[in-house]
Amino acid sequence: MKIMKLYLKAPWNKRLEIIRVALDLSQSEAAEMCNTNQRTYWSWEKGVNKPIKNSRRAITRAFLVLEEEIFSDENIIETDN
Repeated sequence: MKIMKLYLKAPWNKRLEIIRVALDLSQSEAAEMCNTNQRTYWSWEKGVNKPIKNSRRAITRAFLVLEEEIFSDENIIETDN
């Protein structure tokens, strides 16, 4: 599972991008699924901002993953998205 190892070594923001691309979604589509706008979603993927707790929950519901599967290696700081 070389791909899984690469995924697990990726930072949280790249994991978010990998999932979106694997689902063949645009940033706008992913943002809508995560109850946010494209600009905020872009800032997450670029690592500019980190999703707050409610946003992380929306991401996990939208992509049907556990929070730890995306954010396991990061100490997410509660900041405004």
